[in-house]
Amino acid sequence: MVAQFSNSRRGAYARDQLAREVKSDSITLTEPSMAQESGGEARVMGKIVLIIALASTVGTAVGAGLGAAFAFTVGPPGTSGYIIQIVSWAIFMHLLIGMWAGYLLLADRSGREIRGSGPVTLTVRCANIDATALADRLRKLGAMSVEIRDGAASPAPG
Repeated sequence: MVAQFSNSRRGAYARDQLAREVKSDSITLTEPSMAQESGGEARVMGKIVLIIALASTVGTAVGAGLGAAFAFTVGPPGTSGYIIQIVSWAIFMHLLIGMWAGYLLLADRSGREIRGSGPVTLTVRCANIDATALADRLRKLGAMSVEIRDGAASPAPG
């Protein structure tokens, strides 16, 4: 019998419960490999970098507009004054908006992007147990899916 759990904590809890309740030939908990998890982390980091870059670009445009407004209203007069004002505000807003975007993305604790460890597989091999009852018990322990395979479990003798 093979059951999928959402994370290693739930899988380990189910394994420990079954070890106390069921006499089995083996109970194995398989977690995703580092290669599988690092792919997800790379996608998340790529998305974060892209969002920060876009926010910085928007910040640059906003800063240039703000600098132009200050240059033509407050000063200093002259071409050099206008350029210094526009470039200074563009750089300032580029850094400010980019850092805010990065901070907000990395400080987000809602778990939408990084969910911790991925799904884990719990395999139970036993000859003398009711497969349907074991499947029901695994679902009560939080299994997302349970698959009964030939030779993994069989109905208890009646």
